[in-house]
Amino acid sequence: MNPAGWDHPDTARYYEAFCRRHARYRNANRKLAVHARIGKKDRILDFAAGTGRTAEAALAQLGPQGVILCVEPSPAMRAAGMARLHDRRVSWDHQIPENERSWDRILCGAAIWQLDPLQDWFCGFARLLRPAGVLCFNIPSLYLGEAERPGGGADPLLMALPGILYERRTASPPQATVLIHTASQIDAILRAAGLVPERWQVHTRLSYDAYRNWLKIPVNTEGIFAGLPADARAALIDEAFAKVDQKSWRWEKWTGWTAWKGEG
Repeated sequence: MNPAGWDHPDTARYYEAFCRRHARYRNANRKLAVHARIGKKDRILDFAAGTGRTAEAALAQLGPQGVILCVEPSPAMRAAGMARLHDRRVSWDHQIPENERSWDRILCGAAIWQLDPLQDWFCGFARLLRPAGVLCFNIPSLYLGEAERPGGGADPLLMALPGILYERRTASPPQATVLIHTASQIDAILRAAGLVPERWQVHTRLSYDAYRNWLKIPVNTEGIFAGLPADARAALIDEAFAKVDQKSWRWEKWTGWTAWKGEG
């Protein structure tokens, strides 16, 4: 089992610790749920559901007759989600059921860039949606190749911490696994899949403390500390964090899509 993979208990543990302490994903999920325009009786598929944080935001928009199926391939993340999210409207699976092809909404919070090739996934999601259904997802705009605006403090882009960590790297970094598309390219891929995209954006402040704890999620430092146990990575990150301007912060932009399937 890869110690830095999404299927490792350490990843679920550090991810949940981050979510309990910081609002980064909570804010992103709330905006996603609003832009998904969820109906009270909708049948929702939450793909790459993680520990249920996107589903939790969607529940606030859903009525008592609505349902959410959380599909999460990682056993560790799925177990954490099932342990923390208790609602009779929510069920869990490790894959999309083959006989379920009439979803009102398909949500994917902070994970769509891990799907390859994207055009095949979008076509598959389109087939799963009922007419007038919606695929709604979000992406940090850095993953679209867009630069962030500086925030405040002595390190307004939060560059010092990764610089220190890279100097202490324990292994040669692997090739990047994030697939970068521009926002316009994603629009085009959605249209080719038969979906009509509406693009929206969210701007938030990312504190240095939040960034530090996000880096502790093992998958986020695999390119620096490949093979190093999660707790050892966290200790190195804390040691480096003590050397930066901890009051610094930067702006973070998320781009989201509400992609509609046609009526016919």
